[in-house]
Amino acid sequence: MPGFQPPLDFERAQLLDPRYAPFFTHGEAAFFIASDEAGRPLGRISAQFDRLTPPDRAHIGHFGCLDAVDDPAVVAALIAAARAWHAARGRHRLEGPFSFSINEEVGTQIEGQAQGEMVLMPWHPPYLGALVEAAGLVPIKDFLAYSVSAEIGAQWTGTRVARLAKQSRVTVRHLDMKNLDREAVIMTDLFNASWKDNWGFIPIASAELAALLKIIWPILKPTYAVFLEVEGKPAAFTFAMPNALELVRGFGGKLLPFNWARLLWRIFTHDFASGRVTLLGVRADLRDTLLGASLPIVAIASLIAANPIRGDIEMSWILDDNTRMRRIIESAGGTISKRYRVYADPVPAETA
Repeated sequence: MPGFQPPLDFERAQLLDPRYAPFFTHGEAAFFIASDEAGRPLGRISAQFDRLTPPDRAHIGHFGCLDAVDDPAVVAALIAAARAWHAARGRHRLEGPFSFSINEEVGTQIEGQAQGEMVLMPWHPPYLGALVEAAGLVPIKDFLAYSVSAEIGAQWTGTRVARLAKQSRVTVRHLDMKNLDREAVIMTDLFNASWKDNWGFIPIASAELAALLKIIWPILKPTYAVFLEVEGKPAAFTFAMPNALELVRGFGGKLLPFNWARLLWRIFTHDFASGRVTLLGVRADLRDTLLGASLPIVAIASLIAANPIRGDIEMSWILDDNTRMRRIIESAGGTISKRYRVYADPVPAETA
């Protein structure tokens, strides 16, 4: 299907395996597959719960990993299985998809499939969202991906870094590759402080960020993270990565028998055409100040300047109602390139 680029099978397997995936240090999940009478798989879904979920959302059970053929009965059966698993554990409202949490792959893609896949973002065929609604779930939140021309972004932010650094004693540094665990703690603290008041927030654990950095170690560079410090203290950060799916294009998800050699060659020679800003955080006490409002611009500017690519940079995901961040991105020429949707069981009228 146009736009679909399968990730590596072994990478997907690690994300689902409790022995390797950091989610399972604070969460639990069950997996379901729908098959026809001949045993051929027709669809899949997960049902999961994150024990870091705030108490006011503990009655909500998440589903994720949703993919299926274009058949409403299949999707309805999968969603019913996830709902039943949660109901048996006292959770009576289903919400998703999240694979596995809001800090990972979020939503069903409903727009922009032809734009191609992006690293650590979901891709779904256009029919899937309608089948989820046909199964009785209703849309509750949209998430956006923006596309920003690297050239336009660099021009827009060109003078801002030096000016703000001079005026506010802001210093800029990159990732310390020798101390990734420490860097993960700093990013975790800033991220959680920055996003704690947003819809659906679940704190990210430093072990999850450290695991991500180690997974992408073969292509990781110091410039992929920018830390801003004010008077020597961490104030903001942003993290990006090149679109690693470019490295496995044409592999069909397989490394064997010969794709492993092609992958090694591409790691050392590939010129990335796209990338994604994945994480951003600002210190809580600075968020509502002029300096705090400027820090994301400076962080993104530094990131663009340090990581030239041939094509566009994706900024994802952004909550549809996060008007502050949307204005920042749109002022840099960013345009909405993809849309993802989260669904839930309807709220009963007496509790709405």
